[in-house]
Amino acid sequence: MYISKPNTARNTVISSLYSMVAFFILAFYYFLLFSVATGFSSQYAVGQTMISKNFLIYENPAYGFKIQYPSDWEKIEFTGGVEEGHRKIIINFVSPLESASDNFREYFIIERGSIEPQATLSLQHVFNSYVTSLKSLPDFKLIESNIFSLGDRPAEKLIYSYSNPEVGVTKTTDVLVIKDEKVYLLSFNSDADKYNNYLPTIQKMVRSFQFR
Repeated sequence: MYISKPNTARNTVISSLYSMVAFFILAFYYFLLFSVATGFSSQYAVGQTMISKNFLIYENPAYGFKIQYPSDWEKIEFTGGVEEGHRKIIINFVSPLESASDNFREYFIIERGSIEPQATLSLQHVFNSYVTSLKSLPDFKLIESNIFSLGDRPAEKLIYSYSNPEVGVTKTTDVLVIKDEKVYLLSFNSDADKYNNYLPTIQKMVRSFQFR
């Protein structure tokens, strides 16, 4: 019986070719993954740049407060205040349209209301009454609530969502603070899917709020 000897040189060449092919395949996928990662990082950086804006100062001597707001947001001031229930709308800061198809502009509104004479001035009492009124919103869901210091005053923050027939799910951050038997409401309203994109801006606005 004839047994052929293995062709060592040929096998070595084939082995080398397999190694080269494997190398190029790995290199291709590495390049592909690197490109995707780089693209994602660039998009993320663009998103970060979008919320890093110049801020202006808004002061209201009549109501005795000031706040910083993004320079590219529209400022809508209501002279004398516009009544909404037992509160007056003082100022509304409206975000710019993100695209031609954007059907909802996020906004940050400030209102002031009176506390009923027979009611306690406790922030917790005001907060509980306010939450009770919110429960009438469609699909209302309280996500978070806590007390924090706003300047030198205690304030109550609550985050909640509800169904808006025009937008869908809306996510809101409300801050309640009391001064001179008046309750001030700072309220940010956003499309729930975009809420986190605006959060750093809103946090800066809230932190900048001061009474004169």
